[in-house]
Amino acid sequence: MIKGLLKSVIVLIAFVPVATCLPLAALSLCRTPDGAMAFFFIGPLSCCFLVLIYSTFSGIPWRLGGEAVRQHREAHGGLLAANLRATAWMFGGLLLSYAAEFLLLFLLRGASGRAWLPVATYSPLLLCWLWRRVHA
Repeated sequence: MIKGLLKSVIVLIAFVPVATCLPLAALSLCRTPDGAMAFFFIGPLSCCFLVLIYSTFSGIPWRLGGEAVRQHREAHGGLLAANLRATAWMFGGLLLSYAAEFLLLFLLRGASGRAWLPVATYSPLLLCWLWRRVHA
């Protein structure tokens, strides 16, 4: 059990900084075909992590303190409902990111497609932001 927990912590320590910093490195990665291919596979994982973080923090009044968060969570179905919504946003972000990448690469070929790859990859984050603005 300790060994499994240690593996999970090591993966978390490696994944979170990469997923957080990947949008900044995306433009330089997509300049070469090999970098674009690496970004094609790693980018949606970064996108789903960022969608998870944004959907969780934008949906609760975290700036007002812990008690406000608990009251908001109880008023909206409790912790289980909040986790289910966040998980749905995360997997939706992952699937939509891959779908946007495939659509982009089928529509645009070559260097022009590589240049727009970060936009397509992180488009679910924009969708999450727009959803929160409309339904706030």
